[in-house]
Amino acid sequence: MSGTLTSTTRRSLRRHRRTLLVATAVALAGCLSVFLGVHRAADAVATQSVPSVLAVYDTQVALRAAHGAALAGFSDGTRLLGGPGEEYQNRIAAAGQHLAEVAERNAAGETGSGDIQVVEALLVTYTGLIARADVYFRQDRDSALGTAALWDAASLLEELLLRLDRLRQAQAAALDEQVGRLWASPVAAALWLVPVLVLVGLLVRAQRFLRRRFRRRVNAPLLLATFFVLLMGVATSSSLWSAGQLAAARESVSAVEGDRREQLARLAAEDTDRLTDRLEAACGGRDGCPRTIDLVDAEGSGAPAGTGGDAPSSGATTAGPAGDARTNGDVATDRATRAATSYGGEFVLPVAALCAAMAVLLGFQPRLEEYRYHER
Repeated sequence: MSGTLTSTTRRSLRRHRRTLLVATAVALAGCLSVFLGVHRAADAVATQSVPSVLAVYDTQVALRAAHGAALAGFSDGTRLLGGPGEEYQNRIAAAGQHLAEVAERNAAGETGSGDIQVVEALLVTYTGLIARADVYFRQDRDSALGTAALWDAASLLEELLLRLDRLRQAQAAALDEQVGRLWASPVAAALWLVPVLVLVGLLVRAQRFLRRRFRRRVNAPLLLATFFVLLMGVATSSSLWSAGQLAAARESVSAVEGDRREQLARLAAEDTDRLTDRLEAACGGRDGCPRTIDLVDAEGSGAPAGTGGDAPSSGATTAGPAGDARTNGDVATDRATRAATSYGGEFVLPVAALCAAMAVLLGFQPRLEEYRYHER
């Protein structure tokens, strides 16, 4: 009878130990999968999609600012020694830098790369038209050829901005896909929380078994194992916070969209006024080419949201929608960066699981040793 009891106890001890080790491995797999999945998505958001979306908006603003600077110079009849002006050159250079950042951060794959190549080609053509207009205006401040080149440049700018809208939409779609991944959703909590809770339950069950069988109040190694399992749960729960930061970053990007559209639409009207003045000067007044001027006015009043302009003055880009867009962009970047920060969780999880497994082995080994010779 004693031999049967001894054999049963040893088998029960080994079964509990094996179950706890397997449950620890399963809990680690679930925690690590969710943790790494969320932070990979967050890293892609922080390093690709959010910066690329914001860089597209910055490209649009810089292009509008450059166009506004050129129009202002031509409308004022300024005799420029080389090119359409320093302000224009600075803004065009900024647009090129922002576009290069979009190419570097591109989150839309081949679709985004193709759009970037088209935009780059259109930008080269646009700058050529502005240079041509400058040549004509330096010869005659009311040159019809210069005005025609400026008209062509303005039309091409609209195409450029529409292409940039398409590029931005592709980057925003990639952002939505990254934020909406399964790993970043609350449903993913079940993939790690359930195994962790089950493991805690098994540890409590093992404690009760040992207390009942060996008359000891608590098994210290198993209690330590429970602590490490709870540490795994706490480390993995940070992924829920990261997922929330990702959603908040997407909301901030949406706020940037509204601010930029308002800014660009308002400034488009200012560029329309300048272009109308140029046309009136070239045509000898509004009666000289009324259909063309009316067409420009109509396009300016109903300008697409993404084709607004920016005046060369600093006030237009530091207040109102522009300032709000910059603030919301900084908030989106900060939230995405915080979401991508793992705080070493990818190392804490396996170390905690290993410590929990070792504690389980230490907790059962003395009891198994007591029955080693009895079973023989």
